[in-house]
Amino acid sequence: MPDALRMEQAVTLGYRETRAFEPVAADGFHSHLHYEIYYFHEGLCTYIVGERIYQLHPGDVLLMHGRTLHRPHPQPGHPYVRSTLHFDPALLHEYVQTSYADKLLLPFEQSGGIRLQLTLQERSDLEVLLEQLSRLSHEPQQGQIPLPFMMKLCDLLALLAGCCERQESPVVREGKEMYAHHIVDYIEQHYMHDMTLEQIADHLHLSRSYASSLFKEWTGMTIFKYLYHRRINQAKLLLQYQHDLPISEISRRSGFKQPAHFSRMFREEVGCSPESYRLR
Repeated sequence: MPDALRMEQAVTLGYRETRAFEPVAADGFHSHLHYEIYYFHEGLCTYIVGERIYQLHPGDVLLMHGRTLHRPHPQPGHPYVRSTLHFDPALLHEYVQTSYADKLLLPFEQSGGIRLQLTLQERSDLEVLLEQLSRLSHEPQQGQIPLPFMMKLCDLLALLAGCCERQESPVVREGKEMYAHHIVDYIEQHYMHDMTLEQIADHLHLSRSYASSLFKEWTGMTIFKYLYHRRINQAKLLLQYQHDLPISEISRRSGFKQPAHFSRMFREEVGCSPESYRLR
């Protein structure tokens, strides 16, 4: 068995956090290697995971493998209460059989993000487990992970895996939420081409001002801020996994017509040049 993972390396839990959202990056998006369980206790919040937008309700859970860029957008002036648990998936393989660990981790690996809407009983069970995990995480163990903590973590993952098995049909979206999703879908299909606000609005049979305002209200950013984020994210993926592609071709495939403009936007968003990002 490999050396035991230390608590601070393998798992972190923020239980019933109430502080204001403080984005790590300028646009609020972030990613990480750990898997994440995000439980929404209270407030008004939309959450963007990759190309999906979720309107959260108290009792909702997001399961994410972390590598997909994600970002909350809590509404100002309202409480924002959430619990977040990040854990290294390798942790489970140190404590349980491989077949069982694979079953518990499957919901995180099927897609970039899954939203679960819990029943009252499931919500009660989950909140009890989160409280117990929070208490156990503060018991001194020379930095090592207490066995009771791991047992409760497995109970929590088993509960969530069971919830995934009975996942209900997709929620029917209406009004502004529906239009915000349509805008994201349109951008996903056309981000590599020239795009205007008028084209997006005409596609949805909306005025330009209404399309702009509802998207900003729903996501916390403008349509073109999201579009540039999507293009930069595509460029990052190509830089990571298409090592033979020249920068000019990556620029074109990501929706930038001029490599100089691409390099300038990439540096502003990421903090380094595309060439440096590829080497890093």
